[in-house]
Amino acid sequence: MPTSKARLRMFAAPLAGWLFLLPDATVKGYSVPHTLYVYSGVLLTFVVVLAPIARKVAADIREQEEKPWDKVPLNTFSLYWMIGSGTACTGAGACFWGYLAHG
Repeated sequence: MPTSKARLRMFAAPLAGWLFLLPDATVKGYSVPHTLYVYSGVLLTFVVVLAPIARKVAADIREQEEKPWDKVPLNTFSLYWMIGSGTACTGAGACFWGYLAHG
């Protein structure tokens, strides 16, 4: 499982991103609701991509830290899950974004 430092970063990074993204978007004249929609969509994509395989990835990282001289084999399911779910979330977001943009 992640260390306390990693947990703090996982909680603080989205919050910090939101605090910097929103003022930057308003200064550039972007729509605040659309900016929040895109940002929340990206965060949701990360959750969908990483949540089901988080324990396996954490176990692989721990194993690599314990045995830095051994190569940890690639977990094929994790790789395919990240590619497939990332592609699906991006495609669904693009379709919905196009629907919002064109009414």
